[in-house]
Amino acid sequence: MGPEDLFLDTLEDLRRRCDLRASEYDMVQVAGLVRRLLIDGRRLCGVSNKAYGVKPMYTWGRVLIAASTYGDATACITMHWLDPMLEDLILDANLPASVARESLGGLHTGNVDEFLKHRVVEAGELGVTVQQLVKHYANREGGVHYDPTPPDLPLLVALRGEHDLALRLTVLAIGRIVHRALEPLAACIVLSRNPHPYGLSGDPLLE
Repeated sequence: MGPEDLFLDTLEDLRRRCDLRASEYDMVQVAGLVRRLLIDGRRLCGVSNKAYGVKPMYTWGRVLIAASTYGDATACITMHWLDPMLEDLILDANLPASVARESLGGLHTGNVDEFLKHRVVEAGELGVTVQQLVKHYANREGGVHYDPTPPDLPLLVALRGEHDLALRLTVLAIGRIVHRALEPLAACIVLSRNPHPYGLSGDPLLE
């Protein structure tokens, strides 16, 4: 299987596992798929994109929800609010009239490196980035393999027991954002293989 087909199949697998009814197993597997697409060695999305030059852009929310205390700080987790579509739905249903949307920080758009560096868990000056959370669930919790040793990040050690569901919901939101960002590349790959009149070239509608 070539990199383009592996990319397409991985992205489709990610789409299926990011269903809002996802099981705990699916949520953990999302981390492994995101690791393969965006983090591992030669990123699969980058290898598959050489012939197309698509520039995927990632859009995410920046709302953090208080979860517990960590030392003298409040520990906050993004959860499903990270996904802009879900954030809109949740805010429409739950935002008190006294709270302005603008005060919550708004959405952010950036490239893959900016997205991976975004903090999805914070406690004072400490934080856990998208990349760190994905690698934890992929490398320790079974997304790729299981490792029972505690996480390297003390903040994750403190939160992973009582707040594991919140952390897994954050992973699920990450998966949905990644799928949305990479879908244009998948479309380019598929359409480039289709013969006239369905492909990207030779279509009279495009001339």
